[in-house]
Amino acid sequence: MNSIGDTIRNTRKKQKLTLKEVSTMASISLSFLSEIERDKVNPSLSVLKRIAYALGVNFTDLFGEEKRSIVIRKNERKPLVHSEGSRITWYALSHGSGNKMGPIWGVLEKGATSGDVSVGHPEGEEFLFIHTGRLEFILGNERFTLEEGDSIYYDARTPHSYKNIAEGETLLIAVPSPATF
Repeated sequence: MNSIGDTIRNTRKKQKLTLKEVSTMASISLSFLSEIERDKVNPSLSVLKRIAYALGVNFTDLFGEEKRSIVIRKNERKPLVHSEGSRITWYALSHGSGNKMGPIWGVLEKGATSGDVSVGHPEGEEFLFIHTGRLEFILGNERFTLEEGDSIYYDARTPHSYKNIAEGETLLIAVPSPATF
């Protein structure tokens, strides 16, 4: 199975796109994209989503297609992204691309953050449900504290960011639509 970097590079070359073209469309530096393609860095979820969008593919396509299943057992959850910098690990709650929704399970370590800069997505809506913990969520100019059992549904085009403000892990379910996973 190819690495994410190999898949990004192969997809880019298949589409006859240059590193510069993809880095510009994904709003990342050319050198950072090159490091991703060479598996020298572990990019954040938002960066991978922007690269997938720039390549015109579903986020899950970067991880290779697996046998589709309608049931995902908790011990079968595939880690999608773990970013040391953000201290967030995302797990797929569905298999395959082409879904209308892309539910994922997020494990945010103490102090984990999506980043200092709020980002929006080119299209869609997102839903978050806080299973345990506390999350500070910034949506545009508004700030929300979300606790266990709380949820938020928002236009994904609105710049947003979040931070785990619990004393331990925050566990959540995120459901973007259209699916980016």
